[in-house]
Amino acid sequence: MRRLDESLPHLLKSLQQEGVAAVAVAAPSVEALGEEACTLANQLNLPLIVLPSSASLEVIEREVITFVVSFRGEIERKATEISHQLMQLSIQGAGIQGICEQLANRCNKWVVVQDADHHTRLQAAPADTSMLFLPATLDEELLWQQGLTQIIAPILLRHEVVGYLSLIGNDGDFDYLERIILGQVVPILALEFAREKERSDVESRYQLEAFMDVLQGNYQQPEEMLVRARLLGFDLTTSQIVTIFEIHDAEPDYPSGSLQAQWGRRVRDELLLAWPSCWVLHETRRVTAILPLAAADNNSPHSESDIENTLVTRLERLQARLQQNKNTVLPVFSIGLGRTAKNVQAIPQSFRQAQQALEIGRRLFGENKIHSFAHLGVYRLLFLLDGQSELNDFYQETLGPLLNADTRNDGTLLDTLEGYFHCNGNLSETARIMHLHRNSLLYRLGRIEEILGQSLDDPELRLSLQIAMKIRHLLP
Repeated sequence: MRRLDESLPHLLKSLQQEGVAAVAVAAPSVEALGEEACTLANQLNLPLIVLPSSASLEVIEREVITFVVSFRGEIERKATEISHQLMQLSIQGAGIQGICEQLANRCNKWVVVQDADHHTRLQAAPADTSMLFLPATLDEELLWQQGLTQIIAPILLRHEVVGYLSLIGNDGDFDYLERIILGQVVPILALEFAREKERSDVESRYQLEAFMDVLQGNYQQPEEMLVRARLLGFDLTTSQIVTIFEIHDAEPDYPSGSLQAQWGRRVRDELLLAWPSCWVLHETRRVTAILPLAAADNNSPHSESDIENTLVTRLERLQARLQQNKNTVLPVFSIGLGRTAKNVQAIPQSFRQAQQALEIGRRLFGENKIHSFAHLGVYRLLFLLDGQSELNDFYQETLGPLLNADTRNDGTLLDTLEGYFHCNGNLSETARIMHLHRNSLLYRLGRIEEILGQSLDDPELRLSLQIAMKIRHLLP
């Protein structure tokens, strides 16, 4: 200090600010250090070591360096030993939970694993210690209020953060060993995350294949398919109905991460909430689900039509829940619903019906609606002829004269005819809904009979005209 021209109290302040852990001073006695220096050292929580005046600082320095190096080596050896034990657990298939439980016991700290979004996945506590009450997302301030702190490290898989590992303990209760262990355990957990992802990918592929095989009937024996479904947690021995949710073709592909892009996941979650045991495949623009009918429905005296109407009502409620959040504009979508499949062999037919209901319903009634195959009536038959020349030929032969005679080209005669059939031939009701005077309606109907050369009282003509009017809605 004489060489530095520095007082001991001033030097202690400077060293403490630089993060020095302790100060050793060669002096004949503690009193020789001075009361000011001793008081200041206590205030700074800085250990003050008094060495004999004859002590060689060079020798002490060598001894301290030797001790620090050997201590650090011992810490690193112990950390390696613990990480080796944890690796053995991983090899033995203990999984993330088993590894974290062992880590908690070895470090006597709570261990928390979070996903990439900082949501808590699992927690492990030391033996004879209760679990911490933690929020879904770890909060540093909340830990601080409980006198706790954490050290945290990211879990990386191919340079991508897939999660986080935290050790939680009392404030000031962490040492060098635990920080080294944390860094060595993270790669082990990264391997576990990779295995989980691989298992998940395999299971997803197997589920997808099984799901599509059920919908398309790609199996030799029904019993084989029932067993495959049961292994995946789905019971197909009861009656089922297939439904399809699909975004309109005109909707753009929304950016990944946007609320609109999460549409498929939201639909899946709502379906699972309403039918916990349903089987769902969700894609970016389409969600397909096999909905089980409750055992009570299967054994109830209600007709199949009643059961399907009840299902439509439940889907309407689900659709309303999806649209409840007014701050989020959902993509335009429609829902197709097949008929009841009483066994696994009938599910492919219900799937095809749901597809047809979606296609026909959109063409007839537009988007953002539930289109049930059971409610399509004669359109189900006409759809089978869609695109064939016979359908267009019948339409032209039946309604062609009216189309050609409508000089104003505004469909007045066809609209009148459709209103007439809609009211079952009731003239007063037809005039009311079309806002026509009864005489004007009679004139139009008379004009229609004159053009067709037949009376509208002819039942065969009425049937042909009504079918042709249905075809009119199907044609592009």
